[in-house]
Amino acid sequence: MHSAYPKPTFPYYGQPYHTYYPPGYQHQQQQQQQQQRQPFPTSDPYNSPPWPRENYQTAQYVQGHLDPNTPFIPPSSEPAPHPPRVKRASTTRQKPSYNPEKVHLKSAMKKNGGLRRSETVSAAPPPLERIRTSSSARQRLVPMTRTSGVNSNPSYLPEHLFVSFHGANELRLGNVAFQDTMEEIKENIIPMWPHGVSTAIPVHHAFRILFNRNPWTASGIEGVIAQKMICELFTCLAHNGYQYRTSLSTGYSYPQLVFQDSGPDEHCDFFAAHISRSGHRMTLVRPPRRVGEQIGPRLRAAWPFKIAGDRTSEDEIYTIELKRNAIGAPDLSKDVFAASALKEISTMGYKLEATVPLARTGMLGFGNKKEIWIFRGTRMRSRANSRAGSRAGSRSGQNVEH
Repeated sequence: MHSAYPKPTFPYYGQPYHTYYPPGYQHQQQQQQQQQRQPFPTSDPYNSPPWPRENYQTAQYVQGHLDPNTPFIPPSSEPAPHPPRVKRASTTRQKPSYNPEKVHLKSAMKKNGGLRRSETVSAAPPPLERIRTSSSARQRLVPMTRTSGVNSNPSYLPEHLFVSFHGANELRLGNVAFQDTMEEIKENIIPMWPHGVSTAIPVHHAFRILFNRNPWTASGIEGVIAQKMICELFTCLAHNGYQYRTSLSTGYSYPQLVFQDSGPDEHCDFFAAHISRSGHRMTLVRPPRRVGEQIGPRLRAAWPFKIAGDRTSEDEIYTIELKRNAIGAPDLSKDVFAASALKEISTMGYKLEATVPLARTGMLGFGNKKEIWIFRGTRMRSRANSRAGSRAGSRSGQNVEH
C-alpha cells in the first residue's frame, strides 16, 4: 500500500487507535508539570489533547432566583415589525399610474381594414419667445476682415467713416467698419443711376464706385438724379448709425466728409438744395411737400416785392428767384436771401446738415463748381405721400400734407 508519508509503518496523529508523540514530548510535559506544581490528570490517551491547554479563569455568575408566583408570558408568534427603511429621494420620472378602467380591449377577430400603426400625439412644445436685449443691432454685426495690407488689424474697429466725391463719376468710402453698410449702398444707390456702374468693389477697408457717364457734373434730369443719390447716401449711413460731423480738406485731393458712428436713426429724412452762381436763385430737390409749398410764400411775406416768384415742376423741384433791378442785379443781397431761406426751412423742422462740393462742369473742368446743401429732418409720413411731385401718389389720391 502506497502512502505519502516517508515511513508508512510509523503511526501518525489521527490514525484510529493510535496517538503520535513527537520526540521530546514526554520530557517537555514533565517540565511543565513541575513548573505548575500540579500533577496533570491522567486521562485516557484517546481523549487527551496532544498539547497542554492553558488555564483560563472563568467568571462565576450568580444564578438568580425567580419568584414562584411570576406568571409565564409566552413569546409572540408574530415577528416584530422592522423599522421603516429610509429611502433616498428619487430623481427619476414617476411612472404613470395604470387605471384598468380606462383600457378598452378590442377583439383581435374584428377586421379594421388591415393592421394600422397607432397614432401617438405628442405634447405641444411651449411657444418660443424671443427675449429682447438692450444691445443694439450694430454690436451683433461681424466686422469686415482685413487679412492683407499694411493697415490690417483684426482688433481695430473704426468709429469714423470718410466719404469723398472724386472727379465727375467716382464715389469713395473709406474706413468702413461693417459689411452691411456696403451692401445697403449697393442695393439702394447704385440702381438709382440709369447708366449703371463700371466698377463697384471693396478694396481692403474702402469702397470705390465708378459710375458710367458723369453724375456729379450732370445737369437737367440727370443732375436731379445725382442729387437724389447723395440724399440717399446720407439716409443709408444714418440708418447704419453714421452721423455727419464735419469736412476735411487738408491733406486730401478732394474734401472728405467725416461721419461718426453714434447710433442708427430710422426716422431721418434728407433733401438737397443749391444756389445758383449769381446767388439770386435757390432750387430745392425732393423736399417734403409742406416745405416746398410754404418756402415761397414765407420768403415773400418776409421780403415783400423782393421775390420774383416761385415755381414747382413735376420732378419734385421747387425754385425761388429774386427780383432784379434795371441793371440786372438782385434787389436783395444774396447773403440775406440765403440766411432768410435757411431760417424758414429750419422753422419747418429741417436744418442744414452738410455741404457737398462737386467737380466743376464744362469742358476740361473750367465750368461752374456746384455745391449741394443737405438738409435733415424727421420723416412724418411715407415718402410717396409727402412729395408733391410723386405721380403715383397724385394718381391714387393718397397725397396727404404733413
